Amino acid sequence: MKLKRIVGLGFLALSLTLVACGSKDDNKQESKAPVEEKAAEDVKKSDDDTIIVYSNAVSDGRGDYFKEKAKEAGFNIEFVDLGGTDLFNRLVAEKNAPIADVVFGLNEMNFKKLADHNLFEAYKPNWLDKVDEQVKINEEGLYSPMDIARVFPIYNKKFVKEEEIPKDWSDFYNDEKYKGLYRVQNGLGGATDTAAMYIHLINYRDDSKEMGLKDEAWDVMKKWIDNGYQTPEGEDWIQNFVDGKVPYTYTWMAKPAEIEKEYGVDIGIINPESGAIQTVEQIGIVKDGEDNKKEQEFIDWIGSTEIMKGFAENHNQMPVNKEAQDSAPEGLKKVMRETKPADIDFDFVGKYLDEWVEYVELNIL
Repeated sequence: MKLKRIVGLGFLALSLTLVACGSKDDNKQESKAPVEEKAAEDVKKSDDDTIIVYSNAVSDGRGDYFKEKAKEAGFNIEFVDLGGTDLFNRLVAEKNAPIADVVFGLNEMNFKKLADHNLFEAYKPNWLDKVDEQVKINEEGLYSPMDIARVFPIYNKKFVKEEEIPKDWSDFYNDEKYKGLYRVQNGLGGATDTAAMYIHLINYRDDSKEMGLKDEAWDVMKKWIDNGYQTPEGEDWIQNFVDGKVPYTYTWMAKPAEIEKEYGVDIGIINPESGAIQTVEQIGIVKDGEDNKKEQEFIDWIGSTEIMKGFAENHNQMPVNKEAQDSAPEGLKKVMRETKPADIDFDFVGKYLDEWVEYVELNIL
């Protein structure tokens, strides 16, 4: 590992903000406060042993947890906490003079795009044999899975009878009885909102068509939006859900337990016939032409059972490490038991996602 210099990056100063699985009002990754607010020129290695980690998944105390444990294990790490889009763009911009040693937190779609830029050095951690069997592992070993996120519908049991529970995502917009009773997106700035968008499109794949979709995909997307409830400015989607004004919504793994605890409501989890959206945060070593033995040791360490148990228990995460999953909060384990992941071709989704987002925001939302 070499000492890296940071030149002319003052424009990163203090703007290390985060966006990722929806806005934080419904997603853990999308509106996190920076772990450390410091100018980019201050993020430099003090010695050859410093490991610089670019991440969008280390706020809310997670970065502090890793730093403390890493120090105990003999690693000196420095986090640069960026939003998902900023993180991706920064890595591509620095491709020929990389600053980061390790990248952690983006999902498999973004890691695939970064791998297409030849940004990663292949390494297969010593804990891969402990990965949950339903999680796909990159065959080339360019990056490795770390923790699981799911997006799925929920309902307020106080206002929804058992016979009123939809069986699939499509029931919401194909049955008039749900009109105005389920929350839909106001925008697609975060991964949770985006996931609850593309789940309606992927069954209309047509590689011969523009944006890879049949024309009817957009009709379906419009029906989803038009039949639902867009939370206006001045209203809170969680309060609407709690009060029964909008008793159905979509959310991410940790949110149901949080809402139940804060508001005292009883939430039902819907397991759509076509599946919940499951994405997996990844970790990888940035290719820099140097000896990356220290980075390899770090990745072996961070994904180990002991470290992932603490990550799961203290920071509301569901690790891919099966031996650590029992340490996750009961709410997350309940989601894992009661939902099944949809069969999604993330190479296909990743290829067109930016175009889909732009089209929906300009023409439907």
